Amino acid sequence: MNIRSTLTTITIACTLAIATNLVPQITSVRSQEKILTTDRKLQYTSFPTAGIKLIRPDGFETAENFDGFQQSSSQSSVMAIMIPGPFAEVTRGFTAEQLKKRGMILRSKEKISIDGNQGILVNLIQTAYGIEFAKWIVVFGNDQETKIVTATFPKDRTAKLSTVLKSVVLTTKNDLTPLPTLGSDVGFKIVASDKVKITRGMGKMLLYTKDGTIPAKSVEDPFFLIAPSFSQVTILDKKQFATQRLSQTRSIKINSVTTTNPITIDGLDGFEIVADAQDPASGTPLAMYQVMLFDDKSYILIQGIVGTKIRDEYLPEFKAMARSFQKQRK
Repeated sequence: MNIRSTLTTITIACTLAIATNLVPQITSVRSQEKILTTDRKLQYTSFPTAGIKLIRPDGFETAENFDGFQQSSSQSSVMAIMIPGPFAEVTRGFTAEQLKKRGMILRSKEKISIDGNQGILVNLIQTAYGIEFAKWIVVFGNDQETKIVTATFPKDRTAKLSTVLKSVVLTTKNDLTPLPTLGSDVGFKIVASDKVKITRGMGKMLLYTKDGTIPAKSVEDPFFLIAPSFSQVTILDKKQFATQRLSQTRSIKINSVTTTNPITIDGLDGFEIVADAQDPASGTPLAMYQVMLFDDKSYILIQGIVGTKIRDEYLPEFKAMARSFQKQRK
């Protein structure tokens, strides 16, 4: 599956997991339900965009910037996403070697069944912002789509949160509620170029490709996304943060940054960056466009990627789309 690099990177970032012992096992969900039903009946919250229903852990609130729950006081969350790709391909990267390349330590990996679908349960450790986090991740799906639920919590809160959040991901169910209209539930809007078409992304993002489909037919085809940060982050040097985020687009090799300029859009300050890049697999030259807008302790990430041959055609379109950004305020 040749899903365009930025989408693949987000998938890995939103999802990953676990283990040193990779012996396949089948885990029963029924025993996990008992943990959650000790004091109350199972009550599911529906997340139609992800096609998932989850049980809300006590003390967690429904998140604004992603499908799932969060507990700000403990820096913990449960996130649900759906990926337009087959289960076998999406899970191919859930190996100790691949996770290690992205700074994650795989602790365990098991075969499971989720609501009648084949799946895996992954447990991993990842360090971010100087904090060591543990993750329980359930991945399940079929030949058309893959659904992922990731529970993240500080490792030093393992005794309090690990068992409960593992139970939450294991009691995940399919949600058959009709999908919302594309772009209707993301909390912001833009004026899109008529040269790209909206397509189903992951979570609360807007995603555009040349034909409105994924994967792209060519690595040179235009690809544009707008996504909010998943959690609050204290950022001391915003320019440096924006530049570092550009280099974290792992499946694209950044060769050089050509321009970095301050920008203000819809009352939010940030930085606009243009860079020369390439597709690592084919060596195809690419143009990379990024705007990062800062809003208190969160940010909005805007990225556009296109082949260098058609850079002059699409770069102005990317800039116009970014400048049309408007946050839907309550």
